[in-house]
Formats: sequence, structure tokens, C-alpha cells
Amino acid sequence: MVRGALRPRGLFITGTDTGVGKTVVAAGIAAVCRRSGVDVGVMKPLATGVPRSGVSADTRWLARASGTADAARLITPVTYRDPLAPYAAACLSRSPVSWDRLRRACEEMIRRHEFTIVEGIGGLLVPLTRRRTVLDLICALQLPVVVVARLRLGTLNHTALTVERARAAGATVAGVLLNSSDPPSRRAADRLAERTNPQMLRELLPVPVLGILPYHRALSGSRVPPEAALRRLAHHLNRPWLTSLIQRPR
Repeated sequence: MVRGALRPRGLFITGTDTGVGKTVVAAGIAAVCRRSGVDVGVMKPLATGVPRSGVSADTRWLARASGTADAARLITPVTYRDPLAPYAAACLSRSPVSWDRLRRACEEMIRRHEFTIVEGIGGLLVPLTRRRTVLDLICALQLPVVVVARLRLGTLNHTALTVERARAAGATVAGVLLNSSDPPSRRAADRLAERTNPQMLRELLPVPVLGILPYHRALSGSRVPPEAALRRLAHHLNRPWLTSLIQRPR
């Protein structure tokens, strides 16, 4: 990249773990972009546990939310049947991930759209190849990172570790989004952690807490949510931090 040139616009969505709601957040941001009239591209570069159709549920979510005309194979160029980390699934299938092909596919999607949302798989150090992780992909693409974290007990440690490791590698962490991926707990200890964790993270983290997404049943499963649920999700995510990124001049 030419020194002084502005980088392509977009975000990389990662999480503190698997199942924290990265797809929910990525789809919600895509819906905000679409409603704002932005040409948005979406990617889930690698997916595992993919059904016989060859299209993962996450890919369908992202395509629906963004309204993209891009084919599923462009949104998710690398897929595996086994529900494992990509490197483990690749070893079982004897079909290794080509790092160069993966990186080029992401870069092409970023070039072809005004704003591109790339969703990772698992957490930062999930292995994609024997020597490359999700964090390596983040650093290669040089997109700002949004960390999705759980609201419940344990999130202080997991979130701090994720933010610290990403920043140590040179990634720009835009902030943390807390996602209520589970129904409200009846346990007093869980409720106490949910009430106090946001403020604790605001005090302890070197990056902002961008918001808290409430639990929504239609967004908690693998099925593609109805348009009404996507509109509600976009409403919760349509905040100044995001609109400033989307509307920032090139």
C-alpha cells in the first residue's frame, strides 16, 4: 500500500470465543450499512460444520442482512464439513487452507465494495493453517477490529485477553460489543455479573465498550432471522461510533 493512502473501509468482527454472537453483530452492522445506502460487502472467509448444501448458516445470515448479490462462494471461499477449527477440519479432510488464496479472496472483496465486514471464526488464536491464525488474517487485512464478548460471568478475563493480544500484534481495536446471546438468567450471581460487567470493562479496558445488545429469540438460533428482527438489530447498532466509520470520507 502506498504510504499516506487511506486504507479500504470496513471492519473485522472477532470474538472472545465461539458462539458469542459474531454473526449477529456482523449481520447487524451490514443491515445498518444497507439501510444507510452504503454498498456493503460481507465475508465469512472460513466456515466449518457446513451442511451438504455447501453454504453455512452464517453465510446466509450475512447475505440476507447485507442484501448483497455476491455468490456464497465469494462470501465464504473456504468451507469444511467437520465442526472443528479450520486447521483441524483441513487435516481430517486432507484439504489444507491456502493462506495466499484466502488472503487474496478477502482483499478482492474489500476492493469491490465501499465498506466490507469480515467475520472471523472462533477467537483470535483459532488456527487456520499450521502457522497462521485468525489474528494473522486480521493483521494482513489491516481492518479495525470489533470484539464481540459475552455479558455473563467470565467476560472480564476473556475480553481483556482478546483486546490485549490483538493490540500487541498491532491490530486497531475499535472497541467491544457485549452480546446477550443467552436468555436472561434466573440465577442471582449471573444477574449480578450482567449488571456490573459493562461498567467494569469500561474502567479496565484501553478501548471503548461500544454497546450492549439485548437478547432476542429470533437472533439466537442458526436460522436466518426475519426482516423485522434484522431491523431491530440494526436499530440497536446504529450508533455514532459506527456511522462515523461508515460515513468517513475516503
